[in-house]
Amino acid sequence: MAPSSIPAEAQFAQAVAHFNAEEYRDALLAFEQCWFAERSDFLRGLIQLANALNQLRLGLITGPRRTLASAEALLAPYAPAHGGLDVAALCAYIAAVRARIPADIESGQGRADWAAMPRLTLQLGEPAV
Repeated sequence: MAPSSIPAEAQFAQAVAHFNAEEYRDALLAFEQCWFAERSDFLRGLIQLANALNQLRLGLITGPRRTLASAEALLAPYAPAHGGLDVAALCAYIAAVRARIPADIESGQGRADWAAMPRLTLQLGEPAV
């Protein structure tokens, strides 16, 4: 996939809008476009978060459990804030989602209750990228 011609800040805002609309696949793709311009662990963490939420919604367990742990590890060094986002709140959100994934099942053995998963609305503050 070729990098987008949309300026990085607008692309980041578009990714955040997709995330807030719970369009996690579109958010993932938009965060990836940002990553083409700035290959940072911050953006990798956001990509992994969007991917994990998309997979959880589809009923997967095993991949999202690992991916959420990785996203949290990638984002944590950027706390308390980075790229116009409250990274501390993002990490707390990831921990809350991880706590709701049953530890005793894997994909194909059951599902996490998507309706019971906490939701997060990203609020952009300072310039994004």
